[in-house]
Amino acid sequence: QVDSPARCLRRNLLEPGQDSCRQITLPRPVLDNDELAKIWHAGDTTDFASAVIDGRYLVADGGAALAEALDRVRRESSEAIEAGARILILSDRNADAEHAPIPSLLLTAAVHHHLIRTKQRTDVGLLVETGDCREVHHAALLVGYGAAGINPYLAFETIEDEIAHGQLTGLDPAKAIASYVKAMSKGVLK
Repeated sequence: QVDSPARCLRRNLLEPGQDSCRQITLPRPVLDNDELAKIWHAGDTTDFASAVIDGRYLVADGGAALAEALDRVRRESSEAIEAGARILILSDRNADAEHAPIPSLLLTAAVHHHLIRTKQRTDVGLLVETGDCREVHHAALLVGYGAAGINPYLAFETIEDEIAHGQLTGLDPAKAIASYVKAMSKGVLK
């Protein structure tokens, strides 16, 4: 049963239909920047609207700001779903000296469990765009905490920087990133 056009993901599992099968299938859990951008903009031409949730907090305000930011993230996630988002991208990409990233496991778990409590979890897919995912174990934990896909953008930037500054020689940045994505994804699936 469909509640409204904006909340069209919840289907009756006992009466599957053609609309129940409409979904984006990810070939692997780790996404490069181009793949994330394609998913992000899929809502431009399809009904897979996405919303980016800012996963940062003000450093100067300490723990109280972190708690407040988690409340904000939960609220914004629910509001985005009510507005029709089918994909939530939890992002800490614009972290700087004033805005620290919420640790990605905490951010993912907070949103995942909030959406379970509000009965909205089946309405969206969660993607995490994070700088603190570097190893297979990090990605596996994020998947376990509710992420459908992970974009470790800082690892990609590090690879590109190392190649540009001669630390890694004889490598093409695109091929190096593709190898990293493949290795991370195989490790998670293992």
